[in-house]
Amino acid sequence: MVIAEGGTDRGHVVSVARSRSPRGPFEAAAHNPVFTHRSTAHPVQNVGHADLVERPDGTWAAVYLGTRPRGRSPRFHVNGRETFLADVSWVDDWPRFEPARGRIPAGQRDFEDDFSAPGLDPRWVSPGQRPDRFVHGAPEGVVVGHASSETGEPSGLFTRVGGDHWEADFVVDPGEGACTVALRLDGAHWYGLHVAGGAATAVARIGQVRSVLGSRPLPDSPVTLRVRSAEPTWNGPDDIELGIGDGHGTDVLARLDGRYLSTEVAGGFTGRLVGVWAESGEVLVRRVRFAERRA
Repeated sequence: MVIAEGGTDRGHVVSVARSRSPRGPFEAAAHNPVFTHRSTAHPVQNVGHADLVERPDGTWAAVYLGTRPRGRSPRFHVNGRETFLADVSWVDDWPRFEPARGRIPAGQRDFEDDFSAPGLDPRWVSPGQRPDRFVHGAPEGVVVGHASSETGEPSGLFTRVGGDHWEADFVVDPGEGACTVALRLDGAHWYGLHVAGGAATAVARIGQVRSVLGSRPLPDSPVTLRVRSAEPTWNGPDDIELGIGDGHGTDVLARLDGRYLSTEVAGGFTGRLVGVWAESGEVLVRRVRFAERRA
């Protein structure tokens, strides 16, 4: 029996017990916890919820959840709980967790979507209603309509953010409506570009405080709204830039501290999303480009 203990924060651990019968009695491992990174400087923290798996060649491994906090103490993680791999050997019929010798090839998270394929790619999710309830295809892209979740927060079209630093471009035509392109941890913690009345306005929402940070007139539609994760200035995981792209660079409206969009500040487990929602009318999203910025 493999269990998680110690909470899901820095004290998270994996413990093991065994029995000859599913009904017990169970014997706890004398060396519990059998796996933890608590009180260490390991780059992966909060480890737990492990599952033991046997490989085709008869060797064993474990997949487990963890986080990658960055910055100064208490350190901040922004990508939610991620899945990691450990090797497992058996010593006196107890599992022993060891650093994984193999490496899983890094997935290619970069993408460009012009929404020309039938239906939405599975990368697109919504924190409120299902996307198919307020999104429909169009010859030029995809149309996002106004919709609210059960909590009254706007539902939008989002994709999960991975990697340390990245850049996301949303090419939109807001028409007569109003929309926001934002990086979101939850409904009360987001940074975004609000588009309405021929202008783009940088907005930060932290808890009950909503701050307007700067505004620019929009160029002719369609417009490229850019959200970018950059190296940190304030000892956090990153800085977040909000700006308008013109094909030659970015007109930056705001550069913000990424710590406020972290689990350590806002809580939660699922990490950041970047996307767009309509606040009135409909917005035409012509294209989205997401690219990790590698060192």
